[in-house]
Amino acid sequence: MRKHLALTAALAAALSLSACAGNASTEPATGSTPTVNTGQAGQESHHADDGHDHGADEHYGVPEVTWDAAAEKSVKDTAAKVMGLFARPDVPETAWFADLAPHLAPEYAEDAKYIDPARVPSRKVTDGPAISRDAGNPLTVTATFSTDAGRWTMLLHRSGQQQPWLVTAISPQEPTS
Repeated sequence: MRKHLALTAALAAALSLSACAGNASTEPATGSTPTVNTGQAGQESHHADDGHDHGADEHYGVPEVTWDAAAEKSVKDTAAKVMGLFARPDVPETAWFADLAPHLAPEYAEDAKYIDPARVPSRKVTDGPAISRDAGNPLTVTATFSTDAGRWTMLLHRSGQQQPWLVTAISPQEPTS
């Protein structure tokens, strides 16, 4: 396992360095004379102050996401709406799922297709959502609700600051001893 991690780290470092080198080819073009970069004027070289990030901190496609009052309001609104749609055991299965589907992550939507709403014991949300999250993670939260059938937990995730909160799981909360 350590060899695999070391190989992966070495490969990542090599790729990072090759990205800094630009499009330099390792073989000379046909009919050309190979040159050596001596750092003379007029030749391209990369320095620490050239504006090109040479560190291992390069982030590719990582969204800039923060937790703020708007994010909290948005996730609470979404969680409350979805739990209200979920706790409807008298609604026909196709209508129940059609109402929920736009608010579900694709993976959970696939699972939720097989939930029989008649078997959902909750009919009414009595309190919540109470939101909790890891301090360093503005992308994923847990919403907890009290219902007429006990406490329920919902996991929600977003993929970016302006992306919608999508439900990744809904389940009854296990009673604590």
